[in-house]
Formats: sequence, C-alpha cells, structure tokens
Amino acid sequence: MTRILLVLAALFVVAASSVVAASSLAAQTSAQIEAQPVVKLQRGETPVPGECLTQQEFDLIDALNALRRPTVGVEGDGDDPTVFNPHYFVGTWQFEGVLPESPLGESGDFLGTETIRHVDGCTYESTVEATLADEKITISSRMIYDRRAQYLVRIEDDSRGFELVKVGSLRGDPGGFFSHYWEAPAITLGGSMVRLKGRTFLSSPDAFQVRMQMSVGDEPFSNFGTLRWERVDPL
Repeated sequence: MTRILLVLAALFVVAASSVVAASSLAAQTSAQIEAQPVVKLQRGETPVPGECLTQQEFDLIDALNALRRPTVGVEGDGDDPTVFNPHYFVGTWQFEGVLPESPLGESGDFLGTETIRHVDGCTYESTVEATLADEKITISSRMIYDRRAQYLVRIEDDSRGFELVKVGSLRGDPGGFFSHYWEAPAITLGGSMVRLKGRTFLSSPDAFQVRMQMSVGDEPFSNFGTLRWERVDPL
C-alpha cells in the first residue's frame, strides 16, 4: 500500500510542477540541476512480481517523487514524464450521477459502489452494484492495460442484458493528470443501434469522473451525463 501511495503522489503532485515552468530551463538554476540531475527512464524491463509496471518504471516514479526542484521540461531534454500505474484503480469507490433516458435504461440518479481488484500483472476486475430509477444493476468488468502502448480495455458485462467493450488510449498531460479516451463498439438494444464514447478523467488520487456521449441510430453523439467516483476504501 505504501508503494501505491507513493505512485499516486508522483502522478498528481510531482508531475504537476512541470506546468509552472515557462520553459524547459527557466524555472530552475544550473546549480539546482547539478545537485539533482535530470531524471530519465532507464533501459530494461525488469518484472516486479505482482505488479504491472517494471522496476525501471517504479525507479522513475521514485526519482521524480524525490526531486526538490521544479521538473525540467522534456522539450529541453529534461526529466522524463511520470508513467501511469493502473493500481490507481484498486479499491472501493462510491459513484453518483444523473443519466438521461436512453435504450440502456430510464432517466434518473445512477448511484452505487465499485470494487476494483488486481488479478495479475496488468489485469484487473471489478464489480459494480448500483441503482438507476429504483432498478438494481450489477456490472462485472475486466480491465487490461497495455503499459507499452498506454492503452486500456474495459469489458463490462451488464445485468441489463448487454456487454460494453470500452477501448482507447490512456494519456497524461504536463500537469500530471491522466485521461482514458475510450469508445465502445455499437450494440443493438430494442431495435436501435447504440454507440457510446467518453473520457475517464483521473483528476486526483481519490477521485475521477467519466464524461459520456451517446449516439442512437443515425443521430449524432450527444451528452449522456457525467458520473463521479470517490475512493472510500483502498485495498
């Protein structure tokens, strides 16, 4: 658990300092850089038992976390950016939001909990227990992260009788925030073709949100609501 907390601190605190710099070298002196040389991801892919990331990637995160100077921008051959650790998701979360009426269900408050567990390597699974307009819903999911391609696949088996496969890249910005831009292949419900896409915005160590859009039939994509997750119990 200590390692996970250090990873989260690196993702959302250390990397955030890079946006303060007006250029790659303007925010720190030569003496600061000499005292703490630029941080680079070392070559090699040494596995760490039970983890998704390699030892080299953990070393990068630890080195960035140990910096006592502003980070040097990559455009100046500076510090390498931090990497995303999917262990971020592990734990129990509460979520809430309002969904409009659609082929997926009635409109109303969508409330519940999600418990995410690590299976092995870069594979995770979760269980969602929720209610929507007084209907009880269970969603069983499997998540697979490709750390080299920075690509996340989430397969959801919904108790309402359909499956969603959300696939897309998971990228970070200079501020240390990460987003999963995903799209799901079309499914057919009630005689209508339904397509979903969205962005899962990882905004802090203990909160993230999912902004969704839906297309029904030949209609263009439109807003399908925003759901907000808050961590209640790390595993």
